[in-house]
Amino acid sequence: MKYDFVVIGAGVSGLSTAIILAQNGYHVALVEKAKKPAPLIRGFTRKGVYFDSGFHYTGSLGDGEILDALFQYLGLSDRLEKVPFDPDGFDLIRCQEEGFELRFPYGYERIRERLLEAFPLESSAINEYLQTVKDTFNSFPYLNLNPDFLDSGAPKGLHGPSLKDFLDRLTTNAALKWVLSVHCLLHGVPPEEVPLAFHACIAGSYYESVHGIKGGGRSLTKAYESQLEKLDVDVYCGQGVSEIIFSPDTSPAGIRLQDGKTLNCRGCISTVHPIELLNLVPTSAFRPAFRKRLFQLEETISAYILYIASRAVPEMLIRNNLVMTSDWNLTGLWENNPLNSRPLYVCGSLPEDSKVTKSGLIGIVPASRNDTEPWSQSISGKRPLEYYQFKEKIAFKLRQHMERSIPELAGNIEHAECATSLTLRDFTHNPFGSMYGVKHKIGQYNPLPLTKAKNLYLAGQAIVAPGIMGAIISAFLVCGFIIGHKQLLKQIQKYR
Repeated sequence: MKYDFVVIGAGVSGLSTAIILAQNGYHVALVEKAKKPAPLIRGFTRKGVYFDSGFHYTGSLGDGEILDALFQYLGLSDRLEKVPFDPDGFDLIRCQEEGFELRFPYGYERIRERLLEAFPLESSAINEYLQTVKDTFNSFPYLNLNPDFLDSGAPKGLHGPSLKDFLDRLTTNAALKWVLSVHCLLHGVPPEEVPLAFHACIAGSYYESVHGIKGGGRSLTKAYESQLEKLDVDVYCGQGVSEIIFSPDTSPAGIRLQDGKTLNCRGCISTVHPIELLNLVPTSAFRPAFRKRLFQLEETISAYILYIASRAVPEMLIRNNLVMTSDWNLTGLWENNPLNSRPLYVCGSLPEDSKVTKSGLIGIVPASRNDTEPWSQSISGKRPLEYYQFKEKIAFKLRQHMERSIPELAGNIEHAECATSLTLRDFTHNPFGSMYGVKHKIGQYNPLPLTKAKNLYLAGQAIVAPGIMGAIISAFLVCGFIIGHKQLLKQIQKYR
């Protein structure tokens, strides 16, 4: 079988890339190592309760906003039911030791009013911060649909200043700086390392609006699968790629699956982790300096995740989330601190069936990948007893952390399961088990969509940003180089 393009990896970026290319007349194959597409966002069911594993909420999905337009372009919107989070406070953020609490709303004016209520002497800092975030967010390719911003595939301004440096210039108020930094937990890079522009790219979408989807990541996955079938995209699951085959002119000629089957093509888009890509191409495909650069990319933090089946959802978590820290310090995001003093994020899953009586709650704290290093060579389902004992201790501590933070959980928990960095590694096919993949930090040059190899392109969170928005934008960005940015832009503009 001969294809125009083979897309490697059926996460959100790969799924979106395949749809965009197919809608533009290309014959596309999509290859996924897992047994089903979208292994990260598909979610799972335990004890009759659905848990979202990679999709909890997203920004800019309000009517007429950018993600809404992109969903419409991809043919997903008619199959999805948006669920707006509480506009008066989608995140309840608490600083435990300081006794501070703030309901963080969405909508720039609501945010401004709420921050001024809490910090009446900081109007200048608040106004400058919000205007900077808004302006920066609107200057990114495919976030702003103006052709002037699509001349370059690389977002501008990603190497400084840091979020911390910017906030230190604006104010000396530690509490305000903490509030404006707490959403670093959405991308896993601490304020002293993350470029202000990158943070604005992530946080800015949530400042516009916040939505979930009825049925969560499973519903989104079904919408993608339906559209792929409609467009006659050939999907190969359960088979990893063992090799990208190159022609004499150093462009991809096909890919070889692990079972030996070959799919011929004239171009290839890889959405896998950059380190995994190096295992698929001959050493000569990239210059030594580029290979070295990929090997030196720093990863984001990992996480411990507790999935809880609860008899009831605490009122504070109905279309809201809890974000809690011990003090004002977000340096390093604390993955090496005692577990009960690490930042805690708690959210609920949105079931498809409104008759479901039990609910899924998810608690997440940062974790170091070094914690599970003794068992890193073991295989899922066949790990040593010591690992499972370790997991039980972590689950117990994380459950205590959650019950102290949300007293209403006491007596309502029916079942709990814990995930570690090894769980993330095995189920997301990220070789390091990090929460958000490769860091986007000052001083680190992440790969771009275009490579030195002709017709070999890159997409995914390492290229643009993590999350649903980052993955989808990376797909549009890479397809813009194939289809033409102006042509693709005109197609999207019909939905704004």
